[in-house]
Amino acid sequence: MNPPLAHTRLAPLLVAVPFTAVVTGLFNLTEFMPGPLALLIGAAWGALVALAAAAVERRWPSAAARIEDALVFVGVIAFAFAGCGGLMAILQWQGALDSASLTGETLEAVLLPTIPYYIAVNSILEMLVIPAVVCFTRHGLRRVLVLATAALYFAMRIWTYLAFVPARMRFAEEEHATRAMTAAERAQAADDLMVDDPRWAFLLLMMIAFLVAVRLPSARPAAA
Repeated sequence: MNPPLAHTRLAPLLVAVPFTAVVTGLFNLTEFMPGPLALLIGAAWGALVALAAAAVERRWPSAAARIEDALVFVGVIAFAFAGCGGLMAILQWQGALDSASLTGETLEAVLLPTIPYYIAVNSILEMLVIPAVVCFTRHGLRRVLVLATAALYFAMRIWTYLAFVPARMRFAEEEHATRAMTAAERAQAADDLMVDDPRWAFLLLMMIAFLVAVRLPSARPAAA
């Protein structure tokens, strides 16, 4: 039996709008505008994505199925870049911190190029892939995997913006000496950069979930 029409239309809104309101609005746009306006714009973006997906689903269901497949595939790539990039950065920082001749200035130079990389990859996931894929993926086991992954990613982004972003941005904005760091300073830098960061593993788990989802059909119900 097909799900009720109202539920089919409302469910994507209930997922996409809170996600974009919090992640895009609260944690990103508040840097440029008042909080209430940022939340409103973030929520509006999620609503726009959900309504656009509903319109495509209603008018061109075959196109909606292809878009769904494409979004899941793009999600695999984006999660791979995010997870592997995170692991590579941590390995670089750990390797640098093992050097007795490391200076604070050099460590900062190692950190800075990773910031735009993370911004680019996570912006694709936050603003496009996750909101859109939860709106286009509406049925079957694939939807279960997509929703579970989206929930995990949502929780991880909140964790990121509350814990990791402030600490690493603070380190990036501080003045750092050109002399070699002491062992105590290297230990403090390791704490500031959170080099025991496990998020790369969660991102690769999300990639695996989307890889499984790629192999699953869109499972759209037959027209009545």
